[in-house]
Amino acid sequence: MEELKNKQICECGLTTIQEAVELFQNTTLPYKKAKKLVTKCNKTCCRRALIALFNMVEFGAIDYEEIAFLVDATNER
Repeated sequence: MEELKNKQICECGLTTIQEAVELFQNTTLPYKKAKKLVTKCNKTCCRRALIALFNMVEFGAIDYEEIAFLVDATNER
């Protein structure tokens, strides 16, 4: 599980999945602005994984395996 939490969520930034979770938990910003805190860019390369993670944090149940799968799928394109 720790390996999944330490996976880099986006190629644009150096933010891990766990750091993204913490950023999303500690902000009241909507997704579009909170995404910029995580990735520090406006690209859409990691959109699916970040939207899923944002929603999971909002609802309180985080599936790290699903997020890691979405990140891997994005990186394979």
